[in-house]
Parts: sequence; structure tokens; C-alpha cells
Amino acid sequence: MSETYARRGATSDFEAWRIWVRRAEALYALVSARTGETGVGGIEWANRRLATSGRVIDFEAAASTDPAQERYLRQSLGVFGGAYYSQMAEMNLFTENRHGIQVVTKDLGRRAASLFADAIGPDLARLLRQKIVDAKVSLRELDRLQPIAPSQIAEESEERTFYETLLFARSDDASKSGPSRAASLDLILETAFTQEEWPSPEQVRWHLFDPPEPALPSSLETQRLAWEAYQCQDMMQVACAALLAWGIAIINAEAQGKSLTEIRADILTHLETLDEPHPDLSWRALRLGLDPRTFEFAEMWDELTGARGAAADKAVSACLLIAALHQRLLGRPDLAAAAAQGLPDRGMAHSLRTEISWLEGREEESIATLIADYIIERIIRRHSHVAMQKLRRQGDYTFLFEQQEGRFVYLAAYQPVATTPRLASAIQFLADIHLLDDNGLTALGLAARDTGR
Repeated sequence: MSETYARRGATSDFEAWRIWVRRAEALYALVSARTGETGVGGIEWANRRLATSGRVIDFEAAASTDPAQERYLRQSLGVFGGAYYSQMAEMNLFTENRHGIQVVTKDLGRRAASLFADAIGPDLARLLRQKIVDAKVSLRELDRLQPIAPSQIAEESEERTFYETLLFARSDDASKSGPSRAASLDLILETAFTQEEWPSPEQVRWHLFDPPEPALPSSLETQRLAWEAYQCQDMMQVACAALLAWGIAIINAEAQGKSLTEIRADILTHLETLDEPHPDLSWRALRLGLDPRTFEFAEMWDELTGARGAAADKAVSACLLIAALHQRLLGRPDLAAAAAQGLPDRGMAHSLRTEISWLEGREEESIATLIADYIIERIIRRHSHVAMQKLRRQGDYTFLFEQQEGRFVYLAAYQPVATTPRLASAIQFLADIHLLDDNGLTALGLAARDTGR
């Protein structure tokens, strides 16, 4: 797309470049939808258009930046600018010229463009270019363009080999992040090899959560530890989100809202009625009573991210999860070191480490008192602070409750959700280059796994 734009007499007008990118992406989405692809930017829009359009689809308006139109994507420079450019620049495929327009690099970028063009052939390349210019395409032309879809990469081709070399950082031009990316992809291959199927992102997460037997090579174990620390961090944020959901439910119990004093009193009242864990038990005693080797982390994760269950009951489970995470890090110096590599332990940003540090400072206190203070200080106040910063800096109103005359008043409920580290895309990439199929690793995948080890 970039090389074709440059060859056809491109100017330094950024708006012309933006129009070209958006039209190319809208067309690509239509081709992908027609082919039955998933995971392509604009695919939902494309499926709707295919379901309601006639033989010819005019996508000029959908590719515009006019907010009055039903656009394939709202992002100004499409999914390329919103998600992929930064990663492709890091992989030495793209750079910016002096006018701010993203252009392919002279080595890897042009090599990728040349291999793609060779793979689809000159006739299809001309048709693709013309349809981007026209911003109109017939259903017959969409069928002709099917070879550009990601699932159509030929198994025995230089193009496929190039993608594998690039993704697994096996070239001399590999970026600084290349080894880390390659190790993560190798770990996905390990998961597929063990489970003998196409793994889901959830399966990859949990497969990498515990140290395997036999042990992985040291380079892969370092990356697996990083993923384990990531999962611990994500469980911490889900647990805190469950505590936030409980706080919101307490606020919503009264139409006029509740003060912080009343919220804290309601938390204490509920916790003091529990038999398990006993409210007088200290935080230290609670965590020491949990065995991270047998604790059902995945089961607790499913409970907190699921739609069923009372907010107060989930909050108790969240406290147990936090205590188990605390104990897991204390008993695993290797995991603690991995967490220290990427997570802050002080400052405005909250993380697994900042929260455990706060809890350790008061761990001799009773659970009831500690959790009540934690929810007020680290959850309720924190949400108000972060929402205010988003409003000031970005103009986004994200308050779930607001303060009126010293009382917090309900605005919206909240459901804990996991973060999305783009594992689904990584898995799909591996399938597109024929390393994965429904049965797990292909012959090419097995060869790639052996290389990675």
C-alpha cells in the first residue's frame, strides 16, 4: 500500500495519504469479509455492507473522516495508525519522512512490499490499486481480490518464509524488541504443542502461569516468567475492579448516595458477619493460610470476570485472590524479580507491587479494618482521581459515581474485565503463516518450535 502510493506520484499532503490508507483498509476489510476472515480492522462494518449492498459497493464515504457517515473505523489513520504503525516501525518495516508521512524502510519494508506484490501477481496488483482509487468495488472484483486475504498466504512461498523470519527475529535487521516477541511466539507454539490444538488466548495465559515440567530453555523461561507476572498483575486489577464494583453497589443502595464514612461502615458490617475468612484474622494470617501451589487462581478468575454473582460475594473472593497473589510473590523470588522488571512499586501508577506494598505495611491489622480502608483509600478515592485526570487531560467523562455535597452518587455499574495483550492476533498470525492449525502445530510449526528451543 505504501510503496504503491509512493510510485503513483505521491505528494507531501498528509490528507491525501490519509485518504489512501483509509480506502485501502476499507477495501481490505470488504475482501476479508467476503473471504470469511476475522480479526481484520473494519470487518464488522464490512459484513454489514456485504449483507445490505447490491452488486457494487461504494465505500468512499465509509473511508472518509466525516463523522456523519457510517465509517469503517473512527480512528483518523485507520487501524494502521491506531494500532500497527508503531509496531511495524519497531520491526524496521516503517519510518516517517520529513513531512510526517509513514513510509516503508529501504531494506525490510521494501522487501515485504516486493514479496507481497510477487505473491499476488501484477494483474491483481493493478486491480487492487485501481479499486483503492475508485473507492468502488463489485462483488465479482472482491472475489478476484481474494488472494490478498491473510489466510491466502501460500505455504510454500518466499513471502511466508519472510514473515516467519521477521516475526521470530531471525534476520540481521531484528529490532531490540525482536527477541522478546520471538520468545512469546515460541511460548504460544509450546502451548499448542502441549495441548495438541489451536490454543485460545486464555489457554496460553494459564499454560504459561505455572513453571512447567520439564523446565523450558532459559531464554523461554525468562519470557514465561514475564507472562506469569503479567497474569498476576491482571488478576490484581480484576480483583480491584471487583472491589470497585462492590463499592458502586453500596453507593447505589441509596438514591441520595452515601458518604465515605457510610460506605466504610457498610463494608465493615458485611465483613464482620463472615465466618470465612474470619474478620478478626490479620492479613498476614490470611495470606499464610493460603497455599499458592493449590489455590484455584483460574477458578477465581472466572468467578470475578463472570456476569453472575453478588458484588459483595465477589468482593470477598477478590480479597482471597489478592492474599494468594501476595503469598505467591513472597514465596517465589524468581516471579518477584520478573514483576520488578516491568511493574512500578511507587508513584502515581498502581500495580501489583504498589498494592502489595500497601498491604504489607498494615498486614497485622484485622481483615475487616484493612479491607474497609483499602477500598476507601485505594479504590473509591483512586477512581475519582483517575476519572478527574482523564476529564482534564483528554476530555473523557469516565466517572462511575460522582461527589455531590459530600456524598457519592451512583452513575453506572462496573464489571471486571481482563486486559487484552493481543494474544489472539499473535495466534492468528502463526496460523496465517501455516505454523498452527486445529490440531496444534503443523510440520512447519514443529520445525519453528525446534528452532526456538
